[in-house]
Amino acid sequence: MQNKKQLLVTTSLALMFVTGFALRVIFLPAHTVDMTVSNLPWYDYIVAHGRFNAMGDLFADYTPPYLYLLSLATLTESFLPNLTAIKLIPIAFDLVNVALIYKIVKEFSGDRIKTALAALTFWILPTVMVNSAFWGQADSLYVCFLLLCVFYLLKEKWTAAVVAFSISFAIKAQAVFILPLLAVLFLKKQIPLRAFLLTPLIYLALMFPAWLAGRSAISLIFAYFGQADRFKFASKNAANFYFFLPPAAYQTALTIGIPLAAVLLLTWAFVYGFKRYALTPRALVLAALVSVALTPFLLPKMHDRYFYPADVFSLIAAFFIPEIWFVPIAYQVISLLSYTPFLFGVNSQTVIPLATLINTLTIVFLLWKQWQTTSNVAA
Repeated sequence: MQNKKQLLVTTSLALMFVTGFALRVIFLPAHTVDMTVSNLPWYDYIVAHGRFNAMGDLFADYTPPYLYLLSLATLTESFLPNLTAIKLIPIAFDLVNVALIYKIVKEFSGDRIKTALAALTFWILPTVMVNSAFWGQADSLYVCFLLLCVFYLLKEKWTAAVVAFSISFAIKAQAVFILPLLAVLFLKKQIPLRAFLLTPLIYLALMFPAWLAGRSAISLIFAYFGQADRFKFASKNAANFYFFLPPAAYQTALTIGIPLAAVLLLTWAFVYGFKRYALTPRALVLAALVSVALTPFLLPKMHDRYFYPADVFSLIAAFFIPEIWFVPIAYQVISLLSYTPFLFGVNSQTVIPLATLINTLTIVFLLWKQWQTTSNVAA
C-alpha cells in the first residue's frame, strides 16, 4: 500500500512537471505586441551590431543585465528562431525559481513531498507560464533574486539578502516592492545600515560591462528615470484604484499618490519594525507577501504585470500558513484578469474593476492576518 501511494505521488508530481513543460512549448510561438516593438528589434540590433558593441548603445529601455542575457541568446541564431531564444531566458529562470521555492519551503517543512508540491505548483501557475512562455516577459528574472533574498532572510543571512535584492533591483525597478520588508528588518535591527550601501555598488558593477562597451555613465545611472517617463498613465491596467482616474489626472496622481504611498508604506514598516513579536518563518514570509502586494496597490503608474511577485509569494505563504490557501488563487484571478486587455483585447473597463475589488479584499485580509499572526506570537 505504501509503495502504491509513493508511486501515485511521484507520478502526479512528474505529470505536473510534464504539463508545465508541454504548455510552455505550446505557448512558444505566441507573438505579442511587446515582442514586435521591443524584444525582437533588440535581438536583431545585437546581431547586427555585435554582442559586445551593442551593449554600448542605448537601443533598449531595459537595463543591461537583461540585455547581457539577450546577447547570449543570440548565440543560438543559427539553430533557434529568435522568438524562441528570447523566451527561453525567462523560462530558464522559471526553472531556477522552481529550485528556489523548493529550498524556501524546505526551510520551513522537512516534508519532501510538500516541498516538491510547492515548487511544481509554481511551475504550472497560469500567470507564470503566460508571463514567460506566452508573453516573453522578464519578470521571472528579477523575482528570482527576490526569492533568493527571502531565502537568505529565512536563514538570517542579512547581508546576502541585501545583495540578492540589489541584483534584482539592477534587473528591474519593481524589485523595490520588497523594500518595505527590508525596512521592517532594518528597524528590528536585523539588517545593518551598512548592508544597504552594497545596493548602489552592485548596481554599478552590473552596469560596468555596458559602460566598458561605450555606453554613457549618465544613461546607466539614470536608466529607470527614462523608463518612468515612457508611459503617462496613472494605472496601466493595474488592479488598483488609480485605474479609475481619468487620463487628465495623471500628474495629480503622481503628485499626491507617490507621497501618500510612501507615508502608508513607512507607517506599515514602522508598525511591524517596532511591534514586539517573534520573527518566525511564518511571520517573515507573510510580511514578504504583504510588502510585494501592498506596494504596487498603493503606487500610481503600475502596470498589469506588477502583481507577479504577489502571485509567487502568495503561493509560498500558503505553504507556510495553510489557512490562507485561497490567497494564491485570488492572485491568479487578479493577474489573469489584468493581463486580458493587453493580450486578448478584452475591454479593461469590464475586467479591471473586478480585479481591483478582489485585490482590495485580499489585501485587507492579508493586513488583518499579519496583525493577528504577529499578535499571537510573543517576542
